[in-house]
This record gives sequence, structure tokens and C-alpha cells, in this order.
Amino acid sequence: MNAFKSALKFLKLAALYVLAPAALVLIGAGGGAWLLIGAGKDAAANSNWYGAPNAIDEEDYVTLGGVDQYIRIRGRDRSDPVMLDLHGGPGHAMSSTNHRLMRPLTEYFVVVDWDQRGAGKSRGDESLVETMSYDRMVDDTIELIEHLQDRLGVKKVVLVGHSWGSILGLGVAKKRPDLVAAYVGVGQVIAWNKGFDETTRLLIEAAEAAGDAAVAEELRALPEEWPPKGDVTALMQRIGAIQGKLPLYKKGYHALKDGDFFKSDVMMDIFLSPEETLSSTLGGFFQGSPATVALIDDLYGRDIRADLGYEYEVPIFIFQGEHDWQTPTTLVKPWFARLNTPYKDYVAFDDSAHYVYPEQQGKYIVEMVNRVRPVTLSQQAALQ
Repeated sequence: MNAFKSALKFLKLAALYVLAPAALVLIGAGGGAWLLIGAGKDAAANSNWYGAPNAIDEEDYVTLGGVDQYIRIRGRDRSDPVMLDLHGGPGHAMSSTNHRLMRPLTEYFVVVDWDQRGAGKSRGDESLVETMSYDRMVDDTIELIEHLQDRLGVKKVVLVGHSWGSILGLGVAKKRPDLVAAYVGVGQVIAWNKGFDETTRLLIEAAEAAGDAAVAEELRALPEEWPPKGDVTALMQRIGAIQGKLPLYKKGYHALKDGDFFKSDVMMDIFLSPEETLSSTLGGFFQGSPATVALIDDLYGRDIRADLGYEYEVPIFIFQGEHDWQTPTTLVKPWFARLNTPYKDYVAFDDSAHYVYPEQQGKYIVEMVNRVRPVTLSQQAALQ
């Protein structure tokens, strides 16, 4: 009995002097973090100023291919060229995280963010799965541009495609060049399966050079043949096994001290998104949906060299990180050399890998303003 009373007394003392203070510390830390994040969100919202006389700041849902999809339109002067930003992934909606990164461009372009079918605020439900295809996404983009023509009174837009968005953008430029003033590929996708194969080859070389025998062996152990189309679980596992090694050599995100994307300022943009809760923003950017997986399966085997050819009727700009092995620069350069277009310009980002616009934001803005904008303005003048 005495032992029991002693133990009970000990537990009471522990609760009073250890557990209770610890709980208060945790509550205080959590509350402090919540207040700091809230203050950061308020600052981000306050900085999104579009109060100039001819400015525009609108968000809306538009029906594309029978599905309501989210867009946001921002610009200091609505007479500037319209730039439609096609996010990557598939599924990595950026409308909630572009509040800081894209703000400088809104001084020179009317920037349109779009959460594509199955992503972010356009995530929808499983009924979207059967609609997900590359061709449907191209048609969604065309319908959106036609909506912007009516809404903003423009004839053409600048089409900027990031990663997956680049293969989407080229499909639009090929099918409807009359809608595109200029195309900008950022982290240009050349091929799906063959692109990942090239990433694997580059990673094995890097692992061998660094003496990372286990990494090289793991990559060599991948079957030569890809899983069959339709086996989405095996397909996603293979892609993850390859891309998961990129941070080891800073070939996904290069301009960081240790290459860890989760320690980049993009993550701060996610935490401080003024329009969204943290959970919804994280879900929109990182959480895949059944619709996204269905689209990835549809992209199986796609190769723009064979599918779209090398002839385009629009000016093409490529903004490519020299360290990009996610969409390998080793495939982009020979493809670009063969392009036949009215105008083409390759812009190398020496200190970037795949995430060009946050890695070298200053250069990205300068090149968009000094290279792309003049070509667009000259087309606007010719159409008037």
C-alpha cells in the first residue's frame, strides 16, 4: 500500500512539475507559431496591391470542358500582354503560392493563374478520372484562352509552361497557333518515359563519380522495361524511385545550400499564402488526386519529338536550368536545335536546375520583360 501511495504521489508531482509545464510550453509554441503565420499571411495579403487606375485583380471559376475550374487574374495595367501560366505536376497547382513569385511580373503582364482540371481548387472528385487525358487538357487550355479573349479583349496570350505545363503548352501552340503570341517553356519536357530514362542515366553517372555505390546499384536494379500502361501504382513507384535521388546531387533544385526543396522559400510561400489555409495549400501543391494519377497514366510513352514534330508557327522561348535532370537539359538542347519556328531563343539559367523561376527569380523576370514582352507587344501592334 505504501508503495502504491508513493507511486501515486510521484505521478501527481510529475504531472504538476513536468507534464503541465511541458504542455504549456507546447501550447505556447503552437500559439506563437500560429500568430506568426497569421501575421505573415496578413503581410502577404497586404502586399498584393493592385490599386492602380487600370489594374485588375479578379478570381473566378470558369467552365472548361464541362468542368468548373479556378482562375486568378492579376496585373497593374490591364492593357499589358496577357500571360497564361501553366503549372507543372501534373497536379501541382500554383495559384495559392504565386502571390510573391509572380508579383513582379504583374507590373509588365496581366498574369493568369489557373488550377488545371483535377488540381488545387479545381480538384473535383473521382468523376473527373475518366475525363483525364492530354487531349482534354489541351482543349481545356484552348477554351480558357478563348474565355480570356472575350473577358480581357485580347487576341493572343503569352503561354508559359512549367514542367508538365510545357508539354501541355506546346500541344496548344501546335493545335491553335492563332491564339499564342509566344510560347515559353520552363523546364521543358521532351519525353515522358524516355525523359525519366535519361534522368536515371545521369544519376547513375553522378552516383558512380561520387562513390555512392548503393545509389547506383538501386537505380541499376530498376527493370529495363517500364511497367505496363495502366499499372499506375508501379508507374508512380518507378517515377518516385528516380526523382527521389535528384536532391542528392542538387539536380532538381540547385540554388540551395543542401538541395532540399522543403527548405526553400517556395515552402514559405505555401505557409504564408494569403488566400488559403495551410492544409488546403499543401494539399493543392503536394497531394495527388485520382484525376492526376489518371493523367500521368495517359502521358505514358509520350514524346513531343514524335508526337508534335519540330515545326511550329509561334515564337518559342526556352528557359532551361543548366543543372536540370528532372526534365533533362541533355534532351532539351538537341531538340531545340532542330526547331523550325518564326523566332526561337534559348535562355540558359546557369545556377538553376528544374525550378528556374524561384531559383533565379531576378533573371527570370529580366528575360521575360526584355525578351518575351517585346515580341508580344510587336504582335499586338500588328494586330491592331
